[in-house]
Amino acid sequence: MIQDALEISQEMKEAKRYFIDRTWYEQNNLDFDEVVRARFCESCRAKLGTETEERVPVFDKKTGRASFEFRRVPYGANPVRTIRDCCSRKKGFIAPDMPALEAVFRIYLANGNQPMPLEHVREQLLEWCPAGGCQWLMLPVEVLERLVASDNYYGIRPHALPVAA
Repeated sequence: MIQDALEISQEMKEAKRYFIDRTWYEQNNLDFDEVVRARFCESCRAKLGTETEERVPVFDKKTGRASFEFRRVPYGANPVRTIRDCCSRKKGFIAPDMPALEAVFRIYLANGNQPMPLEHVREQLLEWCPAGGCQWLMLPVEVLERLVASDNYYGIRPHALPVAA
């Protein structure tokens, strides 16, 4: 039993991780932030154009320490954070009739665009469709991998870990 858990853990470490690649948007003359803002919930869309106070890290080069300060910024200036902290917590952020890649895209947004294997994405999709019947849950991981590999709309790409020097 412990050996099985260790093998599964090792498989997850080796599983290809994906993320939404902002450079893909730049290369395709698209505005990543605007694409993400299009997924805002109704209440967040209503706040666009207003200002809010955000806590931002500030690094002191002399001491090498980080501290935080508050700054006034336009609401939704960091749209991935807005989705993660608000929109993704609302019913309907991911809908059962949504196209599979849209649902995958939204899972990455809901997680702050942290690189994840598609198996983990599927687990989270299951939470959005506990009764089953969602079209994207019927796709085997291999099919989901092919869909993501052929993506030319969302910028979902494999995440390569930096090589240690």
